[in-house]
Amino acid sequence: MASEGWNGCRNCGCHVLLQVYQKAPMTPTDKLIYKFHRIFGLVGGLFILMLSLTGCILLFDNAIDGLLNPDTVAVQPGPQRQPYDKAIATLKQHYPDAQLRNLVLYSSQPNRALRADVQKGKQRLWAYVNPYTGTFLGERDAERAFVRQVRQLHEHLLMPPVGDWILFVVGLCLVGSVLTGTWYYRKSLLSVFKIGVRWNKPKRLVYGDLHKYLGVVALLFLLIIGATGTFFHWEHIERSLGGGPRRPGPGEARPPVAMVASVDALLAKSASNVPGFVADVVNFPDEPGKPLVVRGNGADANPFLGKFTSSVEFDAQSGDVTKVFRAGEADVEYKVEHVFEELHFGRFGGVATKVLYFVLALCMTVVTATGLLVWWVKR
Repeated sequence: MASEGWNGCRNCGCHVLLQVYQKAPMTPTDKLIYKFHRIFGLVGGLFILMLSLTGCILLFDNAIDGLLNPDTVAVQPGPQRQPYDKAIATLKQHYPDAQLRNLVLYSSQPNRALRADVQKGKQRLWAYVNPYTGTFLGERDAERAFVRQVRQLHEHLLMPPVGDWILFVVGLCLVGSVLTGTWYYRKSLLSVFKIGVRWNKPKRLVYGDLHKYLGVVALLFLLIIGATGTFFHWEHIERSLGGGPRRPGPGEARPPVAMVASVDALLAKSASNVPGFVADVVNFPDEPGKPLVVRGNGADANPFLGKFTSSVEFDAQSGDVTKVFRAGEADVEYKVEHVFEELHFGRFGGVATKVLYFVLALCMTVVTATGLLVWWVKR
């Protein structure tokens, strides 16, 4: 039974909930842990709500983008794809002075158009070409695309690097909230499944029941998302401080780099260098002397080692292979980083894990919201 001397939530009747779950009197350590649990939840609460909701969107970003832009993104599959060189020629015709950054092939999605990332002066565009006819379908501002705005909000709060620092703290709060909550209810975690959610009780008790029930259901998920998210935000911070490879900023203009080699020939060479290789993205050199890189997955692809587990680099002028990379042969740091990435984004099991992550992310939303509601009632 909860200690009669602790009045933190007796005024609203929440002590009844604690009496049900907490069999032994609360120790000073328990009170301190609970205080930290509440602080972590309050500091990170609204941000975690935003992150869980935007995370739900990002799980299905490609599908959502297709639904929002059917005229440019969706195509009617034909009997055979045209050579990719034809699509590149079409793009060069439309953007003679622009830099082609990459071409997304969507090899496993026959009803989707090719998407080119084009840098036109300071403007970044997504341009679409029908892979079956080679015809130009249209363009849009990449920075204003809904799914990209959601990703920028999720990863940077739309204001890097300040947003990276804020979200790093939020990630620590989520991890701290999970750990302190687990410690506080350590002796009664499984009792939540016996007690369930008492819907016929006052709202404050319903909020508390939901908070603990879904918190236990999604416990491992919350810890994984918090730990991996914190890791990635620290990487963003390191990069902004000059501790990692620099990425071109939005709207950064670069002169076009001439390319002689045939992309179709390079794709064929990629397949001959990586057994069972399916190309997904062609990254074009953004500076003279940089390689052209074909990324995709081979027959031995491990879904926990990244979205693309193989790549082949070429000299963009001669078409000679300069490097073949396989994630399975990479160092431990690379593997750990990409395992974290797949665990965070839920891509490792295809649609099944995305649906599971969607459900668990909704659980995280409810856990956060009910935690804030319990605090609001108690205040």
